[in-house]
Parts: sequence; structure tokens; C-alpha cells
Amino acid sequence: MKVRLLTSLANRLTLGFTLLACILVAIMLVTLHHSLNRFTEDTIQQGKQQLAEALRAQLEQDAQLLSRTLSSHLSIPLYHLDLSAIEKQLSLVRQHRSLEYAYLFSREGRLIHDGSETIPEFGLAMKSLTPLSPESDLYYAWHGQTLHLLQPVMTSSQRSGYLALGVDFTQALTALDRHGEVIGASAKATSERTFNELFLIAILVLAITVWLLYRFCRHQFAPLQELTQKSIAFGEGDRSVRFGVAQSGELGLLGNALERMRLSLEQSHHQTTQLAYLDNLTQLPNRHWFQQSLERLLELSRQNQQRMGVVFIDLDHFKEVNDTAGHDMGDLLLFEAAARLRNLLIEMDIFAPDTEEPLLARLGGDEFVTLYPDLQHTEQLSELARRIAQTLDEPFLIDGRYFNISSSIGITIYPDDGNSSSEILKHADIAMYAAKQSGRNQYAFFSMQMNHQLQQRIETIQGVRTALDQGHFHLEYQPVVDLSTNRIRAAEALLRWSHPERGLIPPGLFIPVIEDSDLIEPVTQWVAQQAVRDLLSLQALKPGFAISINISGAALHQESTRDFLTDLKQREQVPDYCLSIELTETSMIRHLDDCRQTLKQWKDAGMNIWIDDFGTGYSSLSYLHQLPIDGLKIDRSFTRDLKPDSSNSLVATVLTLAESMQLQVVAEGIETDSQLECYRRLGSRYGQGFGLYRPMPYNDLKALLETTDEVHTATS
Repeated sequence: MKVRLLTSLANRLTLGFTLLACILVAIMLVTLHHSLNRFTEDTIQQGKQQLAEALRAQLEQDAQLLSRTLSSHLSIPLYHLDLSAIEKQLSLVRQHRSLEYAYLFSREGRLIHDGSETIPEFGLAMKSLTPLSPESDLYYAWHGQTLHLLQPVMTSSQRSGYLALGVDFTQALTALDRHGEVIGASAKATSERTFNELFLIAILVLAITVWLLYRFCRHQFAPLQELTQKSIAFGEGDRSVRFGVAQSGELGLLGNALERMRLSLEQSHHQTTQLAYLDNLTQLPNRHWFQQSLERLLELSRQNQQRMGVVFIDLDHFKEVNDTAGHDMGDLLLFEAAARLRNLLIEMDIFAPDTEEPLLARLGGDEFVTLYPDLQHTEQLSELARRIAQTLDEPFLIDGRYFNISSSIGITIYPDDGNSSSEILKHADIAMYAAKQSGRNQYAFFSMQMNHQLQQRIETIQGVRTALDQGHFHLEYQPVVDLSTNRIRAAEALLRWSHPERGLIPPGLFIPVIEDSDLIEPVTQWVAQQAVRDLLSLQALKPGFAISINISGAALHQESTRDFLTDLKQREQVPDYCLSIELTETSMIRHLDDCRQTLKQWKDAGMNIWIDDFGTGYSSLSYLHQLPIDGLKIDRSFTRDLKPDSSNSLVATVLTLAESMQLQVVAEGIETDSQLECYRRLGSRYGQGFGLYRPMPYNDLKALLETTDEVHTATS
């Protein structure tokens, strides 16, 4: 209750006004009490003073009446100087207890009689017996509580003497004081009673005021309290709360403002939920939603002892779409791919157990994942994977352009391949990577052997990073020989990795990993820089000597790689047509239009463009007319099939085609004398292979160029 009292604005306001009113009433009562006391004291004092003055005035009148009466009775005896009569009159007066003295003086102011028998002070002067004298014209005066009077005694209108009286009014004045004290006590009692009555009235008025104030505050702040309770309920998650209040004024405006804020918060909450659980691009659920759904369905599968499949989908070569056609086009392709996958799941009736929505999510980039609850047979997952691959393999028509992509699909099964959501998803990712490594556009079920392969891949990637940082890479060069003169005309730069612990790593173990990772760009740049340094050094020895570097398809479609090679050639001032770029048919043809711009830029910068492994890619040769190509390198598979006693028509056709298009040709893979002789007979200008020269370090190539131009056929 105390907490409620302190938290309620109406109660706090009432309490504050109550304290203020109590303070004001207390001040008023203290002031009133002090004023009443002062008023009572002043009233009593003034009453006493007025009573005393009235009593004294009355006593003066009585005493004067007595003195005039007595003086009229003494006028005749004084005129005749009848002392006995005077004594008789004065003795009667002196019998009064309050009379201090009664003197009769002669006209000259000498004492004649004092009412006693002996008159001991006879003849004394007036001034020695009474404070009054005829000269002062003062006929009465108070000294203390005694009233002194001096009354002339007249006989036939003639002053014959003076009568002096001294009347002690102590008893009367004392009685007056006692009466005044009684009146004062009564007045004080009345004052206290009045104050107590006023105090009770003030307390009653204060209580009524506080009650009315409390009721007023409760009435005025009831809507605010209602809004507060609604706000608390809304903050605790009650979304049925509405903030409208049936009151005008500021509180009504506040309620309307809170209602608008609630609507805005609801909208923001909906948008936040969209952001938290929905992928903005594809409008599919995102990774966060998938994690929760996977956890929920795993728990359901445990309870029902059911199996569940997880299908991990990755689009093949999607990065090349972004690099060549732009990210906007890539986003449109992702949206279309997501729509196809969703429609496929709806067509196959693969839904969540408790909803009518397909279990499909975008994990990020070009990765999608779907779940197959209540799995009965493994073949169901195989069928789903085949349908997915078939759906994504169909061309995408986007903004008037056709795009062809494929998919690599990894499949895991609960509980066969894991018990936790993280383990299941990790193994699905591993299976997807295994499918990609096996040639893409296929699916693979997870096996424990894939885990080992993934570990090897991770170790290779980490090792490549270390090799770049610590200088474990080096280049070897395989010479290209002019078959007609046996002179070395060029060399192909080949990347080699000298591991500090494992020794020389075969290129087939790390080159594919590099090409399929984000390391392709830094490795390509390192190879280009090192090859250019070696080329410039060899130019002083053999002007016009050329070195070629291999550019993978992943690097070919990166603008950064295109611009880097162009800037490197211009910055290092490499002579024109001494730096050659070797590309495979597949890497060029996949995005022919975008590749044309890159090759043209390199060609304009003074670089030669060679097609490596010619004959193993696309059968269509129309691209030879469309691209700025300088030469072809016949694949070693054709060289292995050469026979001295055969027409070797396929190789002859390639050589004739190249000659008609004014393209140079290098025959790769020459390992035997018979192969060398066949190429010479067929008219091939250049050759390359172990039968001519093996790849060698830069220093060996330099020494070879310094000593001879002859072809050595050693196969060491």
C-alpha cells in the first residue's frame, strides 16, 4: 500500500497538498493562539484599567460628596467656633474604617480640630498635615490607594475654613484587583475554549478539504492512472491494450499521443520482426528464423522418434554473376532462385508440421537451406535434391538477359549425421562443399570422410595465408621453345609452395583450393608482381623475352584483378607484349560479354592474351573472332595422342585454324622425341614440355639464357 501511495501521482499530489495545508493550518493556529492570548491579555488589562478608573472616579465622587456634606455641617459650628459640635461631627466621620484623618482648618490654614478629644496637633499648619493646600487649586489627589481631599467651608458665601479628609480605599481597590483576576481567568478560559473550538473546526475543515482534494485528484488523474496501467501492461507484452481515454483536454491529447505511439511501436515491432526473421532481398526467412525452426523441429523429431533431412543449397559460380553483370542483377537472380525453390517445395507438399509455409530459408549470400520433417526414406531427399538441381539448372531470364547457373547440394539426416542443430548444419555445409569439389551441379550426402577433407581444406587455406605472409611461395618458369630454331622465346610462370615442415607441396593440392576461396585475388597479385620483377631483370639480358602468368576464372571476372594487372604493367613500365596472360576457354566463355571488356583493356595496355589448354573446353569456336586473342596453347591431351605414322588430323586442324586466324600456337606437353618431331612436321611454331625443359627456378632460367639458346632435350 505504501508503494502504491508513493507511485500514484494522485496520491502523491494529495499528500503534497495535505502537507502544505497542514503547515498553513498549523501556522494559522499558532498565529491565532498567539493573537487570542494577546487580545485576552490586552482586554483584561484594559478592563482592569477601566474598572480601576471607574472605581476611582466613583470613590472620588463619593468622597467629594462626603466632604461637601461634612463641610456644610461644619460651616455653622466653625463660624461660632463651637468645638464640641465640630468634635461631634468629625468623630462621627472618623468612625468610618476607611477614613485615615479628618482635619478642620481655619481660614489661615491652622488646625482647629481633628475629631479627637485632645487635639494633639492643634494649630499646626495645613501643609504639615496634608499634601493639599489652597494655593495649588488642587482639592483632591491620590497618593497610593489613599484619596486626599481639601474642601473649603463656606459661611454666608464667605470662606471660613477648610476641611481636609484622607480616605483609604485599599480594601476597595484590593477587591477590585481580585475581581479583575477572576475576570482575567474567565477571559483566558474563554479564550482557550474558543481556540480549542477553532482548532477542532480547522481540523474538520482540513480533513474535509483533504478528502475533497483527494477525490478531485483521483477524478482528475484517473485517466492518467489508467494510461499508466495500460502502459505497464503494454510494456509487459499485452498487445490488446488501447490508449484512448474518454476525456478531453491535455489528458485526452496525451491518450491520443500514446495511442499513436502504440501504433507506431506496433509498426516498428512488425518491421523489426521482419528484419529479425525475414530476408529483405528474397522475402524468405533468414538464418535466425532457420536456427529457431531447426531447434524446434529437432526437438519434435526427438519426441516422436522421427528422422529429418537438412538440404543445404549453394549456387555455383554466382560470384561471377555479381562480378560481371553487377550486384543488382545478382540480387534479381537470387530473388528468382528463391521463388523457384519456394514454388518447388509447395508443389512437393513439403511444409512445416504446424504451418502451411514451406521450410525454406536464405542463410546469406547464395546459400539456401530447406528441411524435410518426418523423413521416411532417404530416397525422398535424393528426389528433392534432383528436383532442386533441375529447377535451378533452367536458364534465368532477367532484364532481357539469360543467365545459366547450377547448384551444389549437401544433405544431412538427423539423427544419423548429428544430434545438435549446429552439428547437423555444419555437416550439411561440408556435404555441399564436397558436391562442389566433385564438379558442381550435383548433390552429396554427408559422410565422416568429408570431415577429414574439410579439415585438410582448412589447413591448406591457413597454410596459404601463412605462406603469403612469411614468403613460402616462389615461382618456377617452364621455357617456351621456338621449334624451328631451338631457341627459348618465353617462359610460363608456375606457382610453387615450399612448406617449412612438409617440403614442396604439389600444386594439385593447393591451387584448386586457392581458386575456390577468397585467396585467389592476393595470390594472383603476388604472382603477377613477382613475375614482373623477374621479367624486368631478364629484359636486360634478353630484350623482348616474354613471361606468361595464369589467371583463373575466379580472378578473371574481378574488376580489382583487371585494374591491378593494368596498373602494374604501366607502373613498372613493362615492355609491350612481354607480359602474357593465359586463360582457359571455360573461364572466358562462361561470361563472354563481360570477359571481352577485360581482355580488351589488357590488350590495349600492351599484354598478350593466350588461351591455355585449348581443345578441352567449348566446342564452339566463334569466340575466337570475338575476343582479342594472340595465341593458343594446345592441351597436352592432344600431344599424348600424337603418332608418327598417323595423320594427326585433329592437331593439324587446330594448327590450320590458328594459321588462318593469324594466331600463334604453343604445343604443350611435349615429352618425347617422337612428339617433338610430329609437331615440327605438322608446322607448330612453339613447343613446351618436359621433353624440352622442366620448370626451373628463376636463377636457373637466367643462367640458361646467359649460356645458350639451344634446346636441351634432357628429361631430368
